[in-house]
Amino acid sequence: MLKIKSDSIIVKSHAKKCIEFLCDLNNYQLLLPKDKITNWESTNDFCIFSIQKAYTLDILKESFDNNQVLLKSGSKSQFKFNIKIIVLEKSLNSCSTQIICEANVNPMLKFMVGKPLNELFNYMANNIEKAISID
Repeated sequence: MLKIKSDSIIVKSHAKKCIEFLCDLNNYQLLLPKDKITNWESTNDFCIFSIQKAYTLDILKESFDNNQVLLKSGSKSQFKFNIKIIVLEKSLNSCSTQIICEANVNPMLKFMVGKPLNELFNYMANNIEKAISID
């Protein structure tokens, strides 16, 4: 099992607005590095895309509440994973966010995808505030 935790990032936004943004998977395109993502498709409840034309990630929204969004791999992903995005209110207009992923990958794939996925989740976490302001 590969477990990846992004940095915990402070976002200058109300936690409720952050959760609402993260519940719509159409918005995730704004969080991802444009130069590394191809074949993007999305709805409110799923997104699918290729990373560096090598790996396909098929992501489904599983559930959400006031503090977190739970996502899971879809049938077209090359490995099974669960993603938890935790949003904790810090003050009226500030919250912290962190992305945690558990991926069921073999040791060889763990070595190959561990660092790129960690970089991807840190990139996403760091772009939440900017993406919310665009939305």
